[in-house]
Amino acid sequence: MFAPITRSMTLTLGLCSVALSPDLLADSEIEKAPVAGALELTATSITAQGLGNNTENTQSYTTGAMSSATRLNLSIKETPQSVSVVTRQQMDDFKLTSLSEAMRQTTGIVVQHNDSDRVNYSSRGYSINNFQVDGMLNTFSYMKSDSDTIIYDRIEVVRGATGLTTGAGDPSATINMVRKRPTAQWEAKTGVSAGSYDNYYTYLDVGGPLAFDGRLRGRSVLAYRDSDSFRDKYQQQREVGYGVLEADLTDATTLAVGYDYQNKHVQGTSWGTVPYWNADGSKANLGRSTNMATSWSSWPIKDQTAFANLDHQLGAGWHLKAAYTHRESDTDGKIYYAGGGFPEPDRSGMVANVSHMIGTQKMKAYDFNVSGPYSLLGREHELMIGYGQAQRSDRNPYTDGPMADDYAIVPDWKYMGDIGKFSDTVTSLTGSTSSTEQKAGYLATRLSLTDELHAVLGSRYGSWKSSSTTNSYDANQVLSAVDDTSQKHNDMWTPYAGLLYDITPEYTAYVSYTDIFKPQTNRDANRKYLEPVVGSNYELGLKGSLLQERLNLATALFWSDQDNVAELDDSVPPDPVTGEEFYKANGKGTKVRGFEAELSGEVMADWNMTAGYTYTHSVNGEKNRTNTTAPLNMFRLSTAYRLPGNWHALTVGGALNWQSEIYRAASRPVGRNAAGNIITQRTNISQDAYTLVNLMSRYEFDQHLSASLNVNNLLDKKYYENVGFYNGNYWGDPRTVTLSLDWKI
Repeated sequence: MFAPITRSMTLTLGLCSVALSPDLLADSEIEKAPVAGALELTATSITAQGLGNNTENTQSYTTGAMSSATRLNLSIKETPQSVSVVTRQQMDDFKLTSLSEAMRQTTGIVVQHNDSDRVNYSSRGYSINNFQVDGMLNTFSYMKSDSDTIIYDRIEVVRGATGLTTGAGDPSATINMVRKRPTAQWEAKTGVSAGSYDNYYTYLDVGGPLAFDGRLRGRSVLAYRDSDSFRDKYQQQREVGYGVLEADLTDATTLAVGYDYQNKHVQGTSWGTVPYWNADGSKANLGRSTNMATSWSSWPIKDQTAFANLDHQLGAGWHLKAAYTHRESDTDGKIYYAGGGFPEPDRSGMVANVSHMIGTQKMKAYDFNVSGPYSLLGREHELMIGYGQAQRSDRNPYTDGPMADDYAIVPDWKYMGDIGKFSDTVTSLTGSTSSTEQKAGYLATRLSLTDELHAVLGSRYGSWKSSSTTNSYDANQVLSAVDDTSQKHNDMWTPYAGLLYDITPEYTAYVSYTDIFKPQTNRDANRKYLEPVVGSNYELGLKGSLLQERLNLATALFWSDQDNVAELDDSVPPDPVTGEEFYKANGKGTKVRGFEAELSGEVMADWNMTAGYTYTHSVNGEKNRTNTTAPLNMFRLSTAYRLPGNWHALTVGGALNWQSEIYRAASRPVGRNAAGNIITQRTNISQDAYTLVNLMSRYEFDQHLSASLNVNNLLDKKYYENVGFYNGNYWGDPRTVTLSLDWKI
């Protein structure tokens, strides 16, 4: 298992030492000098020494500092953990207009759809469930609406356990989406695009000083998408709105308040995958356009978020920061998708997944911390201490209405136009509720032990609790049963430690450790929640920062262990009424071992690149490989180059995504019993290794107007993005072409 890791690290370090030798770096810096003046910005934090936090208008594929891993404002090289940043420039170059598109170009992140509107992100063998917006913990169970990225300056990804900043969770990753902020001078941008399958998009982005000699600034972003799909009957419309005001209340105090809104309307929503096998056990071979949903099937999502941030300079380099977020997500749609069964020769055999998706999810979170330098034993160090709390609540009303016994039986999955939308009554009664709450105090410090040796130490201490209630009613809408469960965990202590050694001013070696703690929602045969998953996460790596921090290199070995991982209890049958399956804890849990290498930034003048390789091997207590739907090996490459001389107005680039085989066991028909019912056996569905190629080009007619052409999946590769889920597969996107026009002041 470690042979690929050893070879990869040796190769990576060898390439770095050859390609980035002192002579070459000197030449690169000489070439860089003539364009240094072009890097001065009024809207972002950039100095002659390198980049700042914001990435907008920097033309860069990296950032100068980030705080997602520790809340300390550190450079990528100073952060003792694997981090990646998708900058505004990269999103603009490759038209990465959704979170999923951005994650597909991020090192170590696997993007898989379960159906048309549910997407899962995973890293290092685990699903990603920790999301942040502007560093604020988002307690939603997942990012339902697959956010439009037009409102973000950058997306920071911290791989591995992030217990210091997020509390409970897996050692997968945390995705932090950082919003755009008002600019110091007036700026206006607008654009339109048209792409394959009638995919139309337009946006307007305006910001600048409003009053009081620039002490009050504002920004507003509006966007709208209207698109069909290569999948039959599927359509999507999305409205996006974002506004923020930023005011310098005093010379030392800045207050920002804002609101963002994303409203997604969909038609032809699927709820499951496309069948892989026919009823006779042969392969169904259904094409990419197959969608076994009615045209009225829909799962719309409307998200609204209000937020406020306060930054106050206390003096002597110390800062007080306070933040508050309130988010509400609403849905009301009816789904009818033929996601169960196996196709018969006459196109029968399928059973629909039917549901009225209705409910409201609310979240509120607040956080405050103070940070700054302090002196100890003749050296200067950094300290941050704070407290945060996040709450999420869900409420789903009880719906009542008769449904014919055979309504879910699909006569012909190809022709479903005569299947009418089911009618039900949304009552004032509560069908189900749930809530989750986290509270924690946290502390982190960066110690300068010597000129070359530094330590990052941290600790998080708090509590976590959740509850859920499901109500049942009789024919007269009288409460007949209540399933009420809850769990609470106090005195949760999560330590974090990192040690960094500066080998040279450019290269730093590091090692880091953090605890893992994750409460479980699976229940045992006694209907009691399983004990939380516990474990540890380690990382050993080497980082380099070159060309005035505009180019970052990183390699890392990582390993994690988890105990008390839930596994299905085959000795107990599912609940005959609810269908709930019961679990037991595996004393020896999952072990993950792997290696990563990444290059990001400007390799030479006008040439940006991000490239990353990941090897991840995950096994259970019996040393059998787990999470086989994620590839063992992945490679991501995105690059853009602005041509010199007379062709300087033209930028060309491309992206390459390669991954190794994935597979998952599903139920394959192997015959019928005496009653004519299908008998199945567990059989793997697999997707061989594949490569996707994207191209981009942009021509600037002048300093205001540019045109872009983007081609995704250039070779029109047919591949499964997800396999085995609901006994089927989910097709990846075919070749698409998008033409865009962008204008700015």
